[in-house]
Amino acid sequence: MSAVFSTEDESGWKAHLQLSFKHSDHKTVLGKCDHFGPLRIQRPFYPEGNVAHVYLLHPPGGVVGGDQLNIDINVQQNAQALCTTPGSGKFYLSAGNWANFTQQLQVQAGASLEWFPQENILFAGANVRARTKIELNDDATFIGWEINCLGRPSSGETFNHGAFDSQLEFYHNQKLILVENQRVLNQQMLNAVAGLRGEAMQATLLAFPCNENHLEAARKTLAELKASTLSAVTLIDGLLVMRILDQHNENLKTQLILIWQTLRPMMLGRDAVAPRIWAT
Repeated sequence: MSAVFSTEDESGWKAHLQLSFKHSDHKTVLGKCDHFGPLRIQRPFYPEGNVAHVYLLHPPGGVVGGDQLNIDINVQQNAQALCTTPGSGKFYLSAGNWANFTQQLQVQAGASLEWFPQENILFAGANVRARTKIELNDDATFIGWEINCLGRPSSGETFNHGAFDSQLEFYHNQKLILVENQRVLNQQMLNAVAGLRGEAMQATLLAFPCNENHLEAARKTLAELKASTLSAVTLIDGLLVMRILDQHNENLKTQLILIWQTLRPMMLGRDAVAPRIWAT
């Protein structure tokens, strides 16, 4: 699947990263790594044997209006990959143009992808359009999350102007299981009971395939944590969906990581080995 860039604005940087993982000699290796513009990766690490841990890099460190980033990942049959980022993504004040951020993730039969980018921080006045499409085939396994922070609560900055337009789609064997659209265009949407309830941070964790045992284990983990945040877990056609609202980054990430640590042994038959970059 190749990148498709919008033509509405030609002023910003355009970046494309296309990765393909394959199973070879009892471990996962990079079969393809194409990049254009300021998107890169570090070489794969193997802290747990055959699973490739890969860090995605955006050297400029920030995105402005007019920039277009496209990430395209394909995990081929029986390959096992874990992807994360070394730091948060930052989307800065825009003069009016949209920053476009697209992610396309494909996982083939017998393969697994663990997708753990760190949070996207939207500065007040940013205009961000985000699209994520996840496609699994047959017995592929996926555990991943998206984290977005609207404003900078630690600095007292609220997202009182700007726009966030996001869409998340999840498919299994070309059948749409989940689609979520979010549009934050004004202060009212931030504070609405049916919206973000005044919380700056939001996260969605997805895990597939899951059943009632996975759901019960995830809910038990949250209950034992006794978190004061707004969080819930549900099951939709084999897709476990966890949603969190919070003001504090550490509280939110603690919950996500604990759910991953709970689900990974059940889904992949191995304990959770955190990427080394998370400890820095």
